[in-house]
Amino acid sequence: LKAGIVAIDLTPAAVGPYCVPSVNLSGLIDAKNVNMVTCGGQATIPIIHAIHSVAGVEYAEIVAAISSRSAGPGTRANMDEFTETTSRAIEVVGKAKKGKAIIVLNPADPPINMTDTVLVRVSDRSIPFETIRDAIMANVEQVQRYVPGYRLRVPPQMDGDKVTVVVQVQGQGDFLPTFAGNLDIINAAAIATAERIAQRLLEGGANA
Repeated sequence: LKAGIVAIDLTPAAVGPYCVPSVNLSGLIDAKNVNMVTCGGQATIPIIHAIHSVAGVEYAEIVAAISSRSAGPGTRANMDEFTETTSRAIEVVGKAKKGKAIIVLNPADPPINMTDTVLVRVSDRSIPFETIRDAIMANVEQVQRYVPGYRLRVPPQMDGDKVTVVVQVQGQGDFLPTFAGNLDIINAAAIATAERIAQRLLEGGANA
């Protein structure tokens, strides 16, 4: 802070406010320290928030499955922090009344792409499925603007008050392997955040 440096934290430390660019970046461009939640949070919270925006979310649970080869020592040492931070961000940013996160390290060979399952119980069952689906698709398009490898693996499904979506993230393969989409998405989210904050600084929003 003394040096006037803006911190964009890619760990689950969660010192600053949670940032998921497609959801809440516009309200954080003057923040001095933002937290990018986790790779699982970046992939799933846009879906949860989309559902919340039209039907409310009583409960949201995500299962983030990543290749064990893309999980370094930091990820392995902080799995508790991953689940705690992601669960909390599902509630704070995704606006679910209750959130839960699970991470799975898949040892499959060849390695799998990052695949996240989102399970949501909506608050308002009277909202047509088409309205919920359209809100999800709109948010998917927003994420794809800064994460090209982000896509729906299984389109939205609804059974009673439960909505299920499966998303997949493939890395661009420019430095890391393409199966390391979990690393690509949080880096891409951080870059999108940094570019927007930098634009704000260049516009004279701060003295830096």
